[in-house]
Amino acid sequence: MRFWGEPPLVREPDVTLFGLERVDAPEQEFLDKSAMRYVSAADVRARGPEQAARTTLSRMHADARQVVLHLDTDVIAQEEFPAVNVPGTAGLGFADVRAALIEFLKNPNLLGLDVAQYNPDKDPDGSGAKKLVDLLVEALEGRFSALAEPAASSDVNAEPSGQTRAEAETSSDGPGDINNETSA
Repeated sequence: MRFWGEPPLVREPDVTLFGLERVDAPEQEFLDKSAMRYVSAADVRARGPEQAARTTLSRMHADARQVVLHLDTDVIAQEEFPAVNVPGTAGLGFADVRAALIEFLKNPNLLGLDVAQYNPDKDPDGSGAKKLVDLLVEALEGRFSALAEPAASSDVNAEPSGQTRAEAETSSDGPGDINNETSA
């Protein structure tokens, strides 16, 4: 994207397409010339969705950078999720998308998530919407649990007052205060 002649907000080398399956000739030509990275659906299936997601995050340096995740629901095979604008076969199975999404959402540097391509006109009974909402709830619960784990483990040194040991040590009243002692 370019606004008023400025450089793109997101550079091609900073984009990774995950679960890519259906690519037409012009798209493939663009990808061949682009610095954009991609992981095919076949690679995701071969490695397993969790491992493929972890490897992708590592290659994106997501441990040191903020990440925005865009989920196009048409990456899911139409047999399992037909309520999309561009349905196609041979996409990822719903279980693979679930497993990868949960892994991506565990990353503490995830800054945002958006979901696209769901089409309610192709979902007259709402079953696709329910499936999608259930997926997002499950994945976000996994994120909240993953983010809570480091906080829970940092409370190991908590003092009975609710302060951590470090907080208690820095809130001493004077040289004779017991909190000035260094503990190993």
